[in-house]
Amino acid sequence: MESPVTATRLRLMVTAERLFAVQGINAVSAREIAVAAGQRNTNAVKYHFGPQQALVDAIFEYRMSRIDARRTGLIDTYDRAGRATDPYALAEAFVLPLAELMDELRAGEDGASHYLRFCVQAAYAVHPDVATPGPEGLGTTPWATGLKLLNDRALALSEGAPTPRVARRRWEHFAGFAMHALAERELRLECDPTHKPDPTDLYVAELVDAGAAMLTGPSRPSTLALAPADR
Repeated sequence: MESPVTATRLRLMVTAERLFAVQGINAVSAREIAVAAGQRNTNAVKYHFGPQQALVDAIFEYRMSRIDARRTGLIDTYDRAGRATDPYALAEAFVLPLAELMDELRAGEDGASHYLRFCVQAAYAVHPDVATPGPEGLGTTPWATGLKLLNDRALALSEGAPTPRVARRRWEHFAGFAMHALAERELRLECDPTHKPDPTDLYVAELVDAGAAMLTGPSRPSTLALAPADR
């Protein structure tokens, strides 16, 4: 059984994730989180986490630790099958663990998932104390080793990406597109009773197909002519 401190931290994280997802990270105070989590001490967030950035980091670590384990397992499976540079494998290893987590959370006690919308809100946060780690920070977080590996492999793809700059942009575009698509699915599943969603396996397959196309599609000469010198 979890200790009271661990249980309190978890409740604060889950509550903050939900509020951040719905309202935005900069719009939610530590006091609001504590009250919504049922804490008598309205300074509970600062007591357990310190500054807001530490709470955001804790949420990422809590969710991403499991996502990363699943992601690295998928990468190992694809590597053994000779698919280390397969763009479909790279896209699936990015998308599938996130979609699976969404389904798991919706089937859980709370009956809702907020992590994908939290990720999108964190990416938009502009407060100097609230920011998600960029690609340069991936190697310093043990819960993002799989994401770092996918990032590196996507940048190494040569087919359809004539320069490293193009490869980097394509991976960034795909990651952003996939996160927003999953966040929209998460929102509609929670808030739109008329929505009839596609099964998860079909939804993931379509995202993977789109991702592989984004990573490897040819660049038009006119597009390359507009691009600055590669760096």
